[in-house]
Amino acid sequence: MFLNILFIISCIPIVTIYPAIAALFGVVREWRTKNEVAVFSQYKNKFVENWKQSYLVGIVFTIIGYLLVSNLLFLNQIDIPNKTYIYLALTGISFLIFLSFISVYPLMVNTVTSFKNLCISSIQFGLYKIHLTIFGMIILIAWSVLSLNFPFLIFFFFFSVAADFIYWIADRKFAKLIPQEKTGHTKSSVVTTS
Repeated sequence: MFLNILFIISCIPIVTIYPAIAALFGVVREWRTKNEVAVFSQYKNKFVENWKQSYLVGIVFTIIGYLLVSNLLFLNQIDIPNKTYIYLALTGISFLIFLSFISVYPLMVNTVTSFKNLCISSIQFGLYKIHLTIFGMIILIAWSVLSLNFPFLIFFFFFSVAADFIYWIADRKFAKLIPQEKTGHTKSSVVTTS
């Protein structure tokens, strides 16, 4: 509950949303590895540690998301031949971007890699064991619908529970990708660095 409120407060300036997301996932990662975490100090550390990369990732995904939504809305307004195929292509690209987005922050807080490798790896990681990714998407949509019907959940639980669930799925994938003794639950090089 405290993590969720801390996340919301740190998003109030709006320009801090991207590092706040990274900090949220960083604390969740620490919870999963150490059980007991000093939430405020860990949040602050992860916020600063992932500041630059979280902005790069957040801005790129925001621009891509905006372009995709704009194109889909524009496509609904016009009547052209092969509209169905274009719509299906845009929907497929949107799906890939979404699965990449829900993978990028768990990867960011769990690996040390370049921005380019992080973006490429997030798509690969999202496609790896895609049934887990799709399961995660379904649960996130259900959790979002439930939270919209009960707004108090958004303020007290929504973001921290969603991040915990997303990281839980990522952790299942990490366990299959690298041997347990190598992960050691430290920030590892799951993704090749450049």
